[in-house]
Amino acid sequence: MNVMSFGASCSPASAQYVKNINADRFTEEFPEAVEVIKKRHYVDDAMFSVETPEHAIRLAQEVRQLHSAGGFEIRNWVSNSQQVLAVLNESNTSEKNMDLSVGLMATEKVLGMWWCTSSDEFVYKIGWNRYNPDLLTGRRRPTKRQMLQVLMTTFDPLGLISHFLMYLKVLLQEVWRANVQWDEEIPNPLFEKWRTWLLVLPKVESVRISRCLRTSTIHSDCEVQLHLFVDASENGVAAASFLRFEREGHVCCSLVAAKTRVAPLRYHSIPRLELQAALIGARLARTVTQSLSTQVHCKSYWTDSRGVLSWINSDHRRYSTFVACRVSEILDLTEAPDWRWVPSKLNVADDGTKWETEPNMTQESIWFRGPEFLYLSEKEWPKDSSKSTHTDNELQPSFMAHHHSPKTTLVISAFLGWSGLRNAVAYAQRFIANCKRKQ
Repeated sequence: MNVMSFGASCSPASAQYVKNINADRFTEEFPEAVEVIKKRHYVDDAMFSVETPEHAIRLAQEVRQLHSAGGFEIRNWVSNSQQVLAVLNESNTSEKNMDLSVGLMATEKVLGMWWCTSSDEFVYKIGWNRYNPDLLTGRRRPTKRQMLQVLMTTFDPLGLISHFLMYLKVLLQEVWRANVQWDEEIPNPLFEKWRTWLLVLPKVESVRISRCLRTSTIHSDCEVQLHLFVDASENGVAAASFLRFEREGHVCCSLVAAKTRVAPLRYHSIPRLELQAALIGARLARTVTQSLSTQVHCKSYWTDSRGVLSWINSDHRRYSTFVACRVSEILDLTEAPDWRWVPSKLNVADDGTKWETEPNMTQESIWFRGPEFLYLSEKEWPKDSSKSTHTDNELQPSFMAHHHSPKTTLVISAFLGWSGLRNAVAYAQRFIANCKRKQ
């Protein structure tokens, strides 16, 4: 074939294969550009971040040159630096500008997320025109299908606002429990909860999250720490990961990714859900570490459940299969000494499992900037006063076994006559029969 046939099952694999084969020819000459083409391309989009505009210009020109050698044209460059756009002859990005509102900064859609190039921030937009005006204002009862549609159209792959979407996930599960059909309007108690969630929905468009994980005052040679918080409630589980940058006493913290999941329909105890949250957090930490190009120097995992800490720091084979399997995977992904205790009031993941108050959607909230103790020295971090690492919760049932010895326990020669031997055997048999009785 001389051209790419779109729609064929092999087309994505063929396109990526040819792109990588073309880049491999320049490994020795342009190693950094080859790295971008092979690991920083998403189908036909290239996205990379560097420290200076000069570095970005040089790298972009090398990537363009390598693609041109294979007959591929890369264009429509978008950057938060006007200097970069001017050199790449892409200063006019009006054809990709999807925000035509007067007074608002231009935003670009990058892999489904809205990126404000002037402030270098991620923003969120609500598709108000997609729905009936009465639906998102609370004047009309939604159906189960419409609730799911609103939830799924809010694109949040990194879980940056998952603490807000979690409430709607829990509400949708309650709709399922109420046996509401797809095109049937929800009952009145659930409708009131829906209207409560709608009151916060307009504030989502005011959320602005910096794309850069560390500010310009933190140099690239600073110490990088990964802090992950997990929590669970009867509604579901949540995990939130933060990167902490420190250099010469200056500290910066940023939310990297978060994940929430509703509790199963079948009942699980809170300790079991706390353990499930720890497992989800361990998996999230692995994904974040593998995705980052920045080296993480140390990791800390925070939970407010002492039961989870006891399971992790003890012999997990003593506990039930549910606990043993999950603790085993947690220990495969993390180290037991890295797990720490944190009070519930300072646990960031608590915002993703409870909605007792309206969530704070500003940049100063604990969800976006992390708890205050992360900005202090490690000596002032929370410490668990309880040193117990043992818990009897979820222990496996124990059984008593009798070991048969070939040695005779009844010495016949010790009895003077037949009647004495007969009475001893009768007592022994009666004792065995009594032990076997259930009552």
